[in-house]
Amino acid sequence: MTTKLVCCICHNDIEPDRDKNGEIYYHGGNNPSPISEEGWCCYSCNATIVTPARIAEMQLSMAWKKGGQS
Repeated sequence: MTTKLVCCICHNDIEPDRDKNGEIYYHGGNNPSPISEEGWCCYSCNATIVTPARIAEMQLSMAWKKGGQS
């Protein structure tokens, strides 16, 4: 039996990953940081919200360091 996981960003169910035979091999969601520090996020939110936020944070950090303001 699988535990139902809900995305902490969009509040939709997090679907498990399945192999080519339809068997579940992973059902854990994704780390939602920096958007949320609690819970798990779905693959859609990870791709469209979380990953771009992480990239933006890295770019901001690099620009800050490049400007000599550490």
